[in-house]
Amino acid sequence: MIRTTCLAAVTALVATAALAHHGWSWAEDQLSRLAGTITQVTIAPPHPTLLVEDAQGTVWTVELGNPGRTQRAGFVEGTAAPSARVEVLGNRDQDASQARIKAVRITIEGRDFDFYPERIPPGV
Repeated sequence: MIRTTCLAAVTALVATAALAHHGWSWAEDQLSRLAGTITQVTIAPPHPTLLVEDAQGTVWTVELGNPGRTQRAGFVEGTAAPSARVEVLGNRDQDASQARIKAVRITIEGRDFDFYPERIPPGV
């Protein structure tokens, strides 16, 4: 009985941590746009990321989808490099002091990479 209770507690903690990390609870509900220049590309778990400098000189962390989702969107190693211009459509961090956005779509040189097409309203 104690073993089953401990196992259930550990399972609940792991599931809660996974949901907190992979969820959208930290992000605003509305979509925002960000334009800038890529300064760094990282294609590595848990989430590939871009660092993007906007026109004001702020460097943003742009989280892409998980590695599988990112690859299915067509964004793979070598797709983008530092100095490329990028437009990001995504959900900003609710904490305005954090320059972080979870991308649902990025556009590089006119090519769209849709990581979460189900979150993109029609016509956007």
